[in-house]
Amino acid sequence: MTPGSWPFTGRAAQLAEIRSASRGVVVAGPPGTGKSRLVAQAVHGVDGVAWARATAAAAEIPLGAFAPLLPSTPPAGNPLGWAAAALRAPVLVVDDAHLLDSASAALVHHLVTRGGTRVIATLRSGTPVPDAVLALWKDDLVPRLELEPFSPEETAAVLEAALGGQVESATVARLWRVSQGNALYLRELVLSGVLTEDDGLWRWHGPLTITPTLRETIAGRIGDLTAQERKALELLAYGEPLGVDLLAALGSLDTVQRLEDRQLVTVQPDGRRLQVRLAHPLHGEVIRDGCGVLRARTMMRRLAEAVSEAGLRRREDVLRVAVWRLDGGMTGDPELLLAGCERARVVRDLDLAVRLGRAAVAAGGGTSALAALATVLYYSDRNAEAEEVFATIWEAEMDDMARTDLGVQRALNLAVGLGDVARAHAVLDETTRLVRDVHARQGTSIMRAVLAVLAGDIAAAEELLARARRSGPLSTHGERMMTGAEAAVMVARGQAAECLSRAEDIRAGLAKEPVAMRSLAAAMTEHGTNAALLLGDLDTAERLAGEGYGLDGEFGTWTRAILQFGTLRARVLRMRGRLGDALARARDTVARLPARSVFAGSCLGELAHAYALLGDVAAAEEALARAEATGVPVGPSVVVPLRSARAWTLAGRGDVAGAVELCLETAESALPCDVPFALHDVVRLGRPGLVSPRLAALDVEGPLVALFARHAAARDGAELDAVSAGFERLGLLLYAAEAAAQAAARYRESGLTRGARAAETRAWRLSQRCQGARTPALVDLDVPGLTPRQREIAVLAAQGLTNREIAERLVVSIRTVANTLYAIYDKTGVNDRAGLAALLDRPTG
Repeated sequence: MTPGSWPFTGRAAQLAEIRSASRGVVVAGPPGTGKSRLVAQAVHGVDGVAWARATAAAAEIPLGAFAPLLPSTPPAGNPLGWAAAALRAPVLVVDDAHLLDSASAALVHHLVTRGGTRVIATLRSGTPVPDAVLALWKDDLVPRLELEPFSPEETAAVLEAALGGQVESATVARLWRVSQGNALYLRELVLSGVLTEDDGLWRWHGPLTITPTLRETIAGRIGDLTAQERKALELLAYGEPLGVDLLAALGSLDTVQRLEDRQLVTVQPDGRRLQVRLAHPLHGEVIRDGCGVLRARTMMRRLAEAVSEAGLRRREDVLRVAVWRLDGGMTGDPELLLAGCERARVVRDLDLAVRLGRAAVAAGGGTSALAALATVLYYSDRNAEAEEVFATIWEAEMDDMARTDLGVQRALNLAVGLGDVARAHAVLDETTRLVRDVHARQGTSIMRAVLAVLAGDIAAAEELLARARRSGPLSTHGERMMTGAEAAVMVARGQAAECLSRAEDIRAGLAKEPVAMRSLAAAMTEHGTNAALLLGDLDTAERLAGEGYGLDGEFGTWTRAILQFGTLRARVLRMRGRLGDALARARDTVARLPARSVFAGSCLGELAHAYALLGDVAAAEEALARAEATGVPVGPSVVVPLRSARAWTLAGRGDVAGAVELCLETAESALPCDVPFALHDVVRLGRPGLVSPRLAALDVEGPLVALFARHAAARDGAELDAVSAGFERLGLLLYAAEAAAQAAARYRESGLTRGARAAETRAWRLSQRCQGARTPALVDLDVPGLTPRQREIAVLAAQGLTNREIAERLVVSIRTVANTLYAIYDKTGVNDRAGLAALLDRPTG
C-alpha cells in the first residue's frame, strides 16, 4: 500500500454538513484528524474551488496565504477591497486558518459577510486564532464543525476499507490505542508494515515501527525543547504516568506547566493525585528513539530511585520499579522482581510477567521464583515449557499451601494446557498424599471436581465438592475456588437461572476487590454467558461475552480469554442469525489459536458451524480437519461443538439422515446443558417426531428449552407460526425463519394456500436478516412466487411510488399496476406498500 492509495471512508455526517453549509463552515479538530482530507472530499467535483493554505512563514506577509490567488501587484488604497474583488471563486477553502495573518483573516471575514463566496476553513482546535476568524462562528456567521479522532468502530471501518479485508479485532484495538484515532498516525502505522495478511485476516506482527514521515510529523508537533523540557518528556516516555510532584522533584513545576500549555502533556486527577502523561502515545515512541542506551538507563534509574524513596505506595509502583531497575541495569532484587512478576500476571501483561519471572530466577529467587515462572508460562500458553519448570521444583521442600498451589497450577497446565488429564489426576493424587492441612486437601478436591466437569462426569464433580465442604470450613481462597466449581456444575446440569444469578453476584463482588481476580472473574463470566444462552437471553449473553473478552486487558497476551470469549461471542451472533458476523468473529478468534490447544474444538467448531450454515461446506470441512489435527479432545465441551458443526456440514452436503443420526448420538453423550441444542437440531432438520418426547421431558430451566419442546411438538402450520414468533421475540432469527418455513410446508400439506404463502413470506423476510443462511429448511426460499414483472412492480411500490408513477415509469396502464399489486398481495400475504417494504427490506419513500 502507498500513501496515495489510502481511501477516504466514513465521516458521512460531517461530509453532509459541509456540503449543505450554504455560506460556509469552519472545520476544527486536533492535528492529524483529517480535516483537510475531509474538506477536499467535500468539494471534490465542485467547480470553481480556490485553495489558500496558511503557514507560519506566509503569516509574516500581509495576505501572504492568498498570494497565489491574487494579482502580483496590489494597487494603492484599499487592499482588502482589492483582494475581495480579485477573489471571485464560488468556493474558497482556507486550510490552517489559525495561522492566518490579520489581513488574511480580515479578508476571510469580509468574504463571508459580503456573500457570494462559500468559505470553508480548517483550523487546529485548542490553538489561538485571529479575532476575525473567531468571529466567524462566535457571531453565528457560519457553523463550527468539531472533527473528533476516529472511534474504535470507525478505526475498524477505515482499516478494512484501506486493506480490503477483515482486520483482527485485537489488532484494531491496538492500532486505535497507539494512534488514539488520529487519521494521519493510523495511516502511517499501516504503511510501516506492521500488519500482515494470513488467510484473508490482517494481524499485527512484530514491534511497532515508526516511519520517517511519522517521526518527522511528531517531531514537528513536539517542536523545539529546552533541556529541562526534553528531560521531563524523556522521564514520561519511560515512566508515564508520573505524579506531578514526582516529576517536579525530578525537574521543575514550571517545566511541567510549560509542557501542559504547549499541549505536549496532559495533567489529569487520579484520586488525590495529579498524574502527568504524554499528549499522545506515539510521542513516547519518538522520544525514546532519540535516546541512546546510556541516557535511557539513566532515566530509568532515576525513576526507580525516586519512586522507591517515595515508598512504593501504589500497587503499580512495585511493577514499575521492578521493570525500571531491570531495564536500567541495576542489581537484581529477587523479592522485588517476584512481586513485579505477580503484579504483571494480575494485570495480564504476561510477556512482561515471564520476563520478570526469569529475572527473579536468575537473581537467586529459588523455588518461589521458579513456581511463579511456571505459573505465568502456563497463563501464556507456553505449556510444555511450564511443565518442565513445574517438574524441576516438584521435589522441593515447601509448606502444604504452597504445595497445593503448585499442584493445582500444574494439574491445570497438564489438563487444560496439554490435554493430559490422566497426568493431571496423578499430580493431584500425589499432592493430596503429601499434604495434611485441611484447606490444602480441600483445594485438591475442588480441582478434581473441575477436572470432572471438564471430562463430563457431573456426578463425580458434585461428590468431590460435597466432600470438600464436609471436611470443614473453607478458607477465603478455597471458598472462591468452590464458587467457580459450583457454578460450572450448575450450568452443566442445566440450572441456568441459578447459575446466572450466582455469576452476576460474584462478578459484582469481584468488581469491588482492590486486586483484580481475573481468573475467577473469567470463570464466572463464562458460566454466566453459557447460562444466559441456555435461557435464550441473548442480550445478557452478548454483554457477558463482551466483558469476558475485555478481561484480556490492553496487552493482548491472555490468549485463553480471547479464545473462550471470542468463541462465545461468535456463538451469540450465530444464534441471533447474524451468520456473516458470526463467521467474521470466529475467524478472528481462530487466528489466535496456538499450534495445539484444548480450545481448538470449541473455536474451530464454531468456525465450521458458521461456514456450514452459510453453505460453504468445503470451508467447514477444512476447519473440522484442522480441529482433528490440532485439538485435544478432553471432554464434552471440546467434542460437542465439533460434532454439532459436523452434523450441519453433513446437512450441507445433502446427507440430512446422517446429520440427524449424528445429532442423536451427540445428545446421548453431551452434558445436560448441551442436550437441548442437539435435540433441537433434529427438529430444525425436519425430524421432530424422533425427539419430541425427550425434549418435553428435559429437566432444564428456561423459556428457550420450553420453546424447543413446543417446536418439536407442533403439528400444524398455526402452531409452527406461533413457535416462529416466539423465536423472533427472543432474537433467534434463524430459528424463527426455519420454523416459519416449516409452517409454510405444513400449511401446503393441509391445502391452506393463503396460510402457506404468508408463512413462506415471513420465512423469506426473516431469512434475509440471517446474512446468507442456507440450511435445509431455507434453501429453496425466494420472494414467494413472484414473476419478474411482479417483482419489478413490487420493488417500485415498496419504494413508495404511486400506481400512476409506476405506470408512467414502466409504460403500462394504471389498471395493470393495480391488478398486479393485488396479485402480489395475494401471493405474499402482505396487505400494503409498508408490508412490501418490510418484505423486500427497502425503505418506503
